[in-house]
Amino acid sequence: MNEIGFGSLGGILPEIMLLIGGLLILLLDMAQGKERERGSGFMAVTVIFLIIGLVGVILQLGMEPYVALSMVAVDPFATFLKIVVYTGMTLVAIGGGSYINRRATSGTGEFWALFLFVTLAMSVTVSANNLLLLFLGIEFLSITSYILTGYLREDRRSAEAGVKYFLYGSVASALMLYGMSLLYGASGSLSLQAIGEALTDATDLENIILPAALLTLVGFGFKASLAPFHQWAPDIYDGAPTPITAYLSTASKTVGFAVMARVLIVALGAYRVDWVPILAGLSILTMTVGNLMALRQTSVKRMLAYSSVAQAGYVLMGLTALVSGGAADITVLGMNGLNGLLLYLFAYIFTNIGAFMVVLAVEEDTGSHELEAYARLGQRSPGLAWAMFIFLLSLTGIPLTGGFVGKFYVFGAAVQHQYFWLAGIGLINAGIAAFYYLNIVRYMFFAPDGEYIGPARVSVPVSVQVIVLLCVGATIWIGLYPPNIIEWANDASRQLLAML
Repeated sequence: MNEIGFGSLGGILPEIMLLIGGLLILLLDMAQGKERERGSGFMAVTVIFLIIGLVGVILQLGMEPYVALSMVAVDPFATFLKIVVYTGMTLVAIGGGSYINRRATSGTGEFWALFLFVTLAMSVTVSANNLLLLFLGIEFLSITSYILTGYLREDRRSAEAGVKYFLYGSVASALMLYGMSLLYGASGSLSLQAIGEALTDATDLENIILPAALLTLVGFGFKASLAPFHQWAPDIYDGAPTPITAYLSTASKTVGFAVMARVLIVALGAYRVDWVPILAGLSILTMTVGNLMALRQTSVKRMLAYSSVAQAGYVLMGLTALVSGGAADITVLGMNGLNGLLLYLFAYIFTNIGAFMVVLAVEEDTGSHELEAYARLGQRSPGLAWAMFIFLLSLTGIPLTGGFVGKFYVFGAAVQHQYFWLAGIGLINAGIAAFYYLNIVRYMFFAPDGEYIGPARVSVPVSVQVIVLLCVGATIWIGLYPPNIIEWANDASRQLLAML
């Protein structure tokens, strides 16, 4: 990448817009004094600035890669992931905003400012090519996420989730920082590219690199909810406000995989033979633990939390089966591993947010997350039930859905690399997952009469209807016509893979 001077702010224009939006909301909130509005105005400002930021990122498509402010990579990989993050956060803000505004008895201005700040943190982190900025971005993301998770202070479960998230996150951050310090000490640089060059030339650092890689993976694995660093996820996803759970399980997880890919490829690419077996083991452990624990759940929200853990195991298969350099262009169907990871994350953002919007609608109507609340949903709200059916098919990996495209590319990359055992275990886990996904379908369409006692019809807010419809459309579109998305993912992965 060609490095440009400190005066170039165009590369971080989307982040600047988010910062301005967050500060504007804080100023407007303070200006109101005691006459606090219910939050709809702040929500509108948030959505506007998220869309402005998204447009700013889209304008960076097709630009020559460069480094802004000596630390921020403006390249196709970062642009792809920022579009995923901004899109996901916009969907969550529109679909879940009214839920938060009704339940937060005070401080809606602070909530929406934090919502923009957490998006800013994610945007900065996926672009960081410097250990210092990477750590600051992850910590900024973590702190704002702790606050948002426990934001409903009157809700005991939300407050408990916030405290648990903070305790787990503090330990993970300390271990990650120690690993980063080892990388800095071994290379003498904070730049990921300079670290990669220094470690490539070194011949006596093997005893330092493996502990450093393991310790940094703890922090990244925590954000991506990889087993055995996943213990926080079920309790936090279950206790957090449902819109916050939607973003934690999608956009925040995307950041974990983004930084993991960039650090491993750029800084530790020369030691790939050491970290690939570790990733393969984490992938198997994550998908197996997530699916087996999901089988035991009677709460749909908690079931989707464990499902999110299992999905992270599938995504990690793509990073395990990377194809290096020019070989990426001659592989079958262009399966280079990294493009499978990107495709999976892009499809997952619509599938999982859509599923959690259905959970939110049922929760609002029945006050429950239990499977019994979904009994006869096909009669009480056919549109909601069929939308959930499509999302569950996508999570399972059934053809003609976005989830199938993502699974096809990560499984295909594993097979192409002759990791048949990894692909085989993944297929077994996909079969296990189908059991508990289809159990929800059974409740929605085939539960016996009288099993559910509650409202005869589900009242779905218009904003939730819009987001569910958009997510259904995107999930089917990616499944039916993926060539454009595949080519985009290929372009986003090519430059990073050239560094292997």
